[in-house]
Amino acid sequence: MTEADIAKIESALGLTLPPDYRCFLTGEAELDGDMDDTTALREADSIIESTLEYRQGFAGLPPWPQHWLYVGDEADACPYVLDCQNGRLLRTDKGNLHRPLLDEYPSFADFAASRENTAIEIDDTPDTWRERIRSWLVMAAALLLVFVVLPAVAFSIKLLYRWLIYGEVPRYEP
Repeated sequence: MTEADIAKIESALGLTLPPDYRCFLTGEAELDGDMDDTTALREADSIIESTLEYRQGFAGLPPWPQHWLYVGDEADACPYVLDCQNGRLLRTDKGNLHRPLLDEYPSFADFAASRENTAIEIDDTPDTWRERIRSWLVMAAALLLVFVVLPAVAFSIKLLYRWLIYGEVPRYEP
């Protein structure tokens, strides 16, 4: 984002963005943490549009204060809000002011740092050959059940049904 985009946000919304958030938007600071473009929007028009919608009482919610700026969300409709008066970053419960806040950070930089610290790497790779064999055995058993046992049971039920209902005895001729 350029300085012109930031000026556009500030003039359209009547705000002054905190320095740490401004640095994030321009890419001058490494505040990305584990954020994608949904968690923290990086398009001026999207930020302006979303902020104005919440200021007007989006979806019947209470209108947001004029000093709040929509930052983004986790695709769960619980927006992150930047309070441009004191620099705090808040996470609201579905954007509703009457519900308790879900999270609160002293600044955008603190929020970004917390995202960096909570990034979890999951390595599900088995460590030993026994664990590898065990995982393959479980998969083989599941495949055997689905492709051999269940069809055999279904076929047996079909033959039993014919025998009980119609009195047919299956005959196999070579």
